[in-house]
Amino acid sequence: MNIPWRVRILLGPMRPFVVRKVRDALRERFLVRMLRRQLPTHVHEGRSLRTGVTPLPSASWFAAHSSDVLAFASSMRMGVVGAYGIGHWRVGDPDPTGVDTRSVHELSRMHHWCAYALAAHIDREHRDEWCDLLFDEISTFMRTTPAEHGIHWQFPMGTGIRLHSMLVAWDWARRSGWEHAEGEHRVAAYAVDHARSVVARRESRGGLSTSHYAANLLGIRAAGIYLVGEPAAAHWSDLAANELSKELYRQILPDGMANEGSTGYHRQVTDLFVQAAALGAFSPDELTKIGGAVERCRNLEQHGMPLIGDNDDGLAMKLTGFTPDLDYLYDVGTRMCGSADVGDEDLVAPDLGLTIRRSGSMITSLRNGPVGQFGKGGHAHNDQNSITVSIGGEPFVVDPGTSCYTSDPIQRDIERSVHQHATMWSVSSEQAFMPPGEEGMFWLLDDELETEVVANTGSVWHGIVSAQDGRRHERHVALGEDHLSVRDVYTPTAKDPMAEWVLPLGEGVEVELDANKAILRGRKTSALLIWDNGSMMVDRSMISPCFAETRVALCLRIRTNALSWTLSNFAA
Repeated sequence: MNIPWRVRILLGPMRPFVVRKVRDALRERFLVRMLRRQLPTHVHEGRSLRTGVTPLPSASWFAAHSSDVLAFASSMRMGVVGAYGIGHWRVGDPDPTGVDTRSVHELSRMHHWCAYALAAHIDREHRDEWCDLLFDEISTFMRTTPAEHGIHWQFPMGTGIRLHSMLVAWDWARRSGWEHAEGEHRVAAYAVDHARSVVARRESRGGLSTSHYAANLLGIRAAGIYLVGEPAAAHWSDLAANELSKELYRQILPDGMANEGSTGYHRQVTDLFVQAAALGAFSPDELTKIGGAVERCRNLEQHGMPLIGDNDDGLAMKLTGFTPDLDYLYDVGTRMCGSADVGDEDLVAPDLGLTIRRSGSMITSLRNGPVGQFGKGGHAHNDQNSITVSIGGEPFVVDPGTSCYTSDPIQRDIERSVHQHATMWSVSSEQAFMPPGEEGMFWLLDDELETEVVANTGSVWHGIVSAQDGRRHERHVALGEDHLSVRDVYTPTAKDPMAEWVLPLGEGVEVELDANKAILRGRKTSALLIWDNGSMMVDRSMISPCFAETRVALCLRIRTNALSWTLSNFAA
């Protein structure tokens, strides 16, 4: 790690967590040493698993999604993944190569095991075949991936989610009427292996906890609730419930959004807490808070789920495929936390720093706020004062998204850069500091940056971004029916005298330039862009609407320190 930025971290966002972080590191080292003497867990008939714990999807959910469940289950039975850059893979095969580690970890979570169990309820004629397939894959994974060996055990987050998936899948399979007594004892022992591993390696990180820790706790809670005849189960259940209650108020902000600086991670964090709620982990007041986070998910989806920060599409449970489908989250969340009809109402989340407004056919998102994760900014981007716009449901101005994590540190930094977001900043610098190299891939330090939303009404938004060295950007947005008007002003310094205005466009949007205006032609509609200062440059760039997938798109750039511009629905 680079010494100057290590010192900056210790004196900045990490300072309140340092002592507890050292304590947690020592605790982990001690517990891991003990863990190695405990594994693998002995199989015995006195240990079993409860059934009827996690609610099956509702009848209406089954009616809407049965075909999708069967398609997902059938594809995975054939080894057809078709996601995250992975074509084919079966449990027991060598791990895929040439893809991001995050892609392998998505497989490691074993979401499809729950799809097998649901297929047994849907396809009753072949119930035993689906359930036997579930047990065969768990057995294969036990044999080829013993506890604490290989990439599938490297991250406690994935181990925790897999533990939850395995226990829920076994529960749902048993509730179809299928039985396998010998298999249950083996699965219960393997669940103990998982729980011991996650308890030892849990990622509280001195209180610098994130969705990773919530996933750890979900798995620990599931083991504590499901296991019968395991002496440690009651302790695991209580440990997870107590920590989940604390983490709920730390990870879900007062505005209902997650503390990750990312809309994609809000979706994931919310699902983790919803599935923990299904395990009885929360009080009525806490369930109400989770319900607020669920409402934010609905609201984000009503507005097309605009990308802010890393667009990782992870969830606690995926039942219909690898694409994040929130219908089961809503199904369980409604039963656990109540329901709300958010309709098309605007989203204003001041703690995250995100506003989404609907004006006619246009939906506009505006971002100005903290990087999240208590100042670590692991999943945030340099997107202050950035904007996204969709017209008639079609993305016209977009966030570049995230195509990779550890597989390509250079590309990751490009996608996090201010120069790929629809804002305005110095040509030669970033807003918040991105530490270089692999060690800095999940850090974004905004300790030398100030952000402020001066005005935020239904028709006006005014954001300011200021760096300590004097660089400053002001964006004033006026929202009208089917159009928006923007004034951008950048205050330069002698070191950084020139700014660049950037407008990344959605996939398939073409540009017809004419002097100081451009027609942006989408697949279904068109937009008119007019500006008053600077020469427009059009270049090609890469955007990532989904993690691990890239698309070629156009990006507009103007070198200037001030300009006014308008964007309107050309068909309106």
